[in-house]
Amino acid sequence: MKGLTFSALVLAGGRSSRLGGVPKALLTREGSTLLGTVLAACEGAVTRVVVGPATLPLPADVILTREEPPFSGPAAGISAGLAALAKYQQGGQIDHWALLLSCDLPHARTAVPHLLAAAASAPQSTAGFRAIAGGVPQHLLGIYRLPSLIKAFTGDTANASVHRFLKLLAPTDVPLERQIAADVDTWDDAASAGFTAPPGANPAQNQE
Repeated sequence: MKGLTFSALVLAGGRSSRLGGVPKALLTREGSTLLGTVLAACEGAVTRVVVGPATLPLPADVILTREEPPFSGPAAGISAGLAALAKYQQGGQIDHWALLLSCDLPHARTAVPHLLAAAASAPQSTAGFRAIAGGVPQHLLGIYRLPSLIKAFTGDTANASVHRFLKLLAPTDVPLERQIAADVDTWDDAASAGFTAPPGANPAQNQE
């Protein structure tokens, strides 16, 4: 959004167990990956960081990092991504907003502008916003003041609840329609959003 400075942190390091191990990030639709769709939703970011495996194909200007140990949960992934954001900010400036997104949001390009608009008009006392759809908070569809987010994700994050850390920021809810906030967990979810397995993938027989 014009006039709003923000970075973006995208989590793409999960096991995709409900897709038989086929990486969610690499699901495709009309030549674009699901991760690419999410990254396109935050093209205006001054820095974009993806937390995931080294095999992910990424644009040259996107920074890749990984939680240690791998698969130690989204909270650990957020902590690793925040460390990368803080390291690579131009001039070390972190006093702006940061989108916090999962890689499995097929409608991110519709959802993200709502978050940016909320941040653009936020009072200084507001630490962040998260989407809420159908009464359910979407912890990995939000935007937060980067210094506040870094401060919240301190300590041991391995296999910890993301909510445990985000609740410290008392985020304001941004209501969204369920379809806009929907993520991809199963093959039915993927099909509903028009995504299929990447070329050469061998989806497990236990598709859901």
